[in-house]
Amino acid sequence: MSALTAALVLSWGCLAVLALAMAGILRQLRELQAEVAQLSAPPWRAAAGRRVAELAGTDPLVLLVLDPGCSFCDAVHEPFTRLAGEHPGTRFEVLSPRTRWADTPNIRSRVDPDLVNELDLPWAPALLHVGADGTVLAGQPVSSPERLDEQVTSLMNTALHRQGA
Repeated sequence: MSALTAALVLSWGCLAVLALAMAGILRQLRELQAEVAQLSAPPWRAAAGRRVAELAGTDPLVLLVLDPGCSFCDAVHEPFTRLAGEHPGTRFEVLSPRTRWADTPNIRSRVDPDLVNELDLPWAPALLHVGADGTVLAGQPVSSPERLDEQVTSLMNTALHRQGA
């Protein structure tokens, strides 16, 4: 084996090890973000019970509020768009102050900085369950893209429990 071949094999091996290490670090970072979101998020009820006419519609709404400055929001956006087909009778929408996620197929995306400011959420990404009349029934921070389906189901059940249904 020539020195050039050995150096090439060694460099590819090093790149593979670095790629695996980076993947592990990113996984740990996501887990840490989820833990911090759960620990630092105060029980939030600022918008719960508020009626927001812009969010009213024919069916209840699950709203994902995203912030363009949030890198975690990108990881949450795609799994959320898949959930829309799994919950018939419920609208799924994305709200952001900028057009970063505006061209999403199969789901309505709202670009409304005034509405984002009006909701005044303490975290991003956030999930809101909104009644058909536009009343915010419940809200919570997104803890993990992998558990988004569980969070949506829990959020909807929490809202039903608070309504007394």
